[in-house]
Amino acid sequence: MKSKLPKISEKEKDIMSVLWCSKDPLTASEITQKGNGLNINTVQASMRNLLKKQYIKIADIVYSGTVLTRCYEPIISAEEYAADQLHSMRLNTLNFSTVNFIDHFLKDSEPDILDKLEDIIRLNKEKRGD
Repeated sequence: MKSKLPKISEKEKDIMSVLWCSKDPLTASEITQKGNGLNINTVQASMRNLLKKQYIKIADIVYSGTVLTRCYEPIISAEEYAADQLHSMRLNTLNFSTVNFIDHFLKDSEPDILDKLEDIIRLNKEKRGD
């Protein structure tokens, strides 16, 4: 079984990070300004790929100066992407332990994360009837 999301390049991940951090849809030039070392040609090419892979969508068409330009927003959330990456690691790494991963993750996490995890576990158990 393979990962369900198409693979993306490091530059595409950089662009997705910019989009995930923004509350509003962004144009390619805004992504270039907010991205660390991204140039407009790379951003535009990567945006076409991300559209094809269905990671992003065109949210609006706006004026940038006197020119109409597209605004983009993510379809895939950062959490969905991270969960897909974890699932891929579980499938493709010998002896990968999700429990050990969570234990390692919790060592440097927010103090109230355990309470939130307990709530999520309780709700999921209720849904399943456990």
